[in-house]
Amino acid sequence: MNRQNIDSVIRSLQRVNFQRSFFGQTVAIRFGLSESDVEALELLIDTGAATAGKLSDLMGLTTGAVTRVIDRLEQAGYVRRIPDPADRRRVIVELVPDKMAALEATMARVGDKGAEEISHYSESDLAVINDFLTRMAAITHDEATALRDAPDATAGASEHAAPIGGLERARLLFRSGANELLIRGGTEAEDLYRAKFEGPVPQVRLRDGIVSIQYKGRLQWDWRERRADVALNTGVAWDIEVAGGANKLQGKLALLDVRSFEHAGGLDQVRLTLGKPTGTVPISFTGGANSIRIERPTGTAARLLVTGGAAGVDFDHQKVGGTGGHTELESAGASHARDVYVVEVTGGVNRITIVEVH
Repeated sequence: MNRQNIDSVIRSLQRVNFQRSFFGQTVAIRFGLSESDVEALELLIDTGAATAGKLSDLMGLTTGAVTRVIDRLEQAGYVRRIPDPADRRRVIVELVPDKMAALEATMARVGDKGAEEISHYSESDLAVINDFLTRMAAITHDEATALRDAPDATAGASEHAAPIGGLERARLLFRSGANELLIRGGTEAEDLYRAKFEGPVPQVRLRDGIVSIQYKGRLQWDWRERRADVALNTGVAWDIEVAGGANKLQGKLALLDVRSFEHAGGLDQVRLTLGKPTGTVPISFTGGANSIRIERPTGTAARLLVTGGAAGVDFDHQKVGGTGGHTELESAGASHARDVYVVEVTGGVNRITIVEVH
C-alpha cells in the first residue's frame, strides 16, 4: 500500500480533529461554558447518565477536576445529580433536557451536515469508515496515555502550537521553572501560542483558555538543561504566571496586551519589556531575585512596592540604595492613572530597575 496515501489520510484526520476542537471552543464561548464543560456534556449525550468516576476516566481528568466541572454544570442548570437506580448509595449525573435543547441543536449542526456527506457512501463503505475511526480512537487514547506516563525526552528540540479557537483572553501557566525562559509576542495569526523547547520536553496542554506547561523532572541537572521560547498571539489579552526558579527570564511583551504577570520562585536575572497597560496591571515577583529590569513606554504610569529590602533601586533614574523592609515609589500621576503597572517584589531583590523607553 502507498505510504503517501496513508499519510494523507492521517493528516486529513488530524485536520478534522483540530477543526472539531475549534468548533467545541466556539460552542463553549457562545454558551458561556468552558471547553471541559462542553466535553462533559457531549460525553453524557453519548453515554447517558454516568458517575463522576466514569466521566473522570473518559475525560482523562482527576476526580476533583471532574467534580468541579459537574458543580459548574449543575449550577448552570445543564445537569443534575440523582441516586443511581442500580445502587442508591451512588450518585450519577444526568442531563436536564429542557436546558440542553438549545446547546444540542447548536452542536447537532455538524452532525446534520456530516450526515448529508455520509449519505453518499454505501453501507459497506460506512462499515469500513466506522471500523477505521473506532480503531483510531483506541490508538489515540492508548498513545495519549503512554505519552502522559512516559519519562521526559532529554535530547533535541520540541515544538508545540495550538489554534486560537476564537479566544479573546488566555492564560499562560509555566510550571516547574527553567534555566532560560523567553516569553514574547508574535506568532502566526491562527496560532494561540507556539513554543519551542530544548532539553527535556515538558507536558503542554491547552484547556479552557489556559496554556499549561510543566516539566516532570526535578533533578538539578535536569533543571539546568531546560530552555524554552514561548511566542503568544498578540491579538489576545494574556495573564502570565511562571512558577519555579529561573536563571534567566526574559519577557519581550511590548506587542502583547498583558493583564497580569506573576512569578513565584527565586530568580537570577529577569528583564521585561512592556507595552501600554490596560487598566491596573499587576506585575509581581515572589521569592527573591538578584536583578530585575522592567522597561515600559514613555509616559506610562507605574508604581513599585518592594518588601524584604533592596540593595539598589533605580526608578525612572531616581536612585535609592540600601533600602530595608519596605519601599514604595511611583511615577508622576500614577496615583490617579486609569492605566498603570503595579510592580510588587516580595522576598527582597539585589537590584531593580524600572525605566521608560522610547
